[in-house]
Amino acid sequence: MALNLASLPQANGGWFKPKDNIDAVAILVEVKDFQRQRPTPNGPKDSALCDISIWKSREQLGAAPEVNLGQRIEQTVLARDLETVVGQAVLVTVDQVPSKKPGGNPAWVWKPVTDPEIVAAVVAYGEKRDAAVTEAAAAAPDFD
Repeated sequence: MALNLASLPQANGGWFKPKDNIDAVAILVEVKDFQRQRPTPNGPKDSALCDISIWKSREQLGAAPEVNLGQRIEQTVLARDLETVVGQAVLVTVDQVPSKKPGGNPAWVWKPVTDPEIVAAVVAYGEKRDAAVTEAAAAAPDFD
């Protein structure tokens, strides 16, 4: 019988802070889980659990990104936008849009990355990462 291991989403990567990543040229968000109205100390919030890879500059695109495994996203609009892409990934940046109400706080939103050079670099990173995982699995000992 072959062993079919699954990984459980774990929230050991802290919380995603959009303000720390507003200048990033690419953010790869791999959505692992979504919970509607998850209980928190500040009241229930929609919450997405994600693995997040961040490229802070164009120069960094050819190198390894900053990777955060198991990060929670609980900003209202950001989390809700990820509800329909559990098990998938999106390539985005973050931005703020002004509140429609006078005196309201601006909302954080995802902006899709459309620059073909950036998209190609991130896809190349993903393919290289997947190839390394496949290679490691093939090199693992067979105990059967």
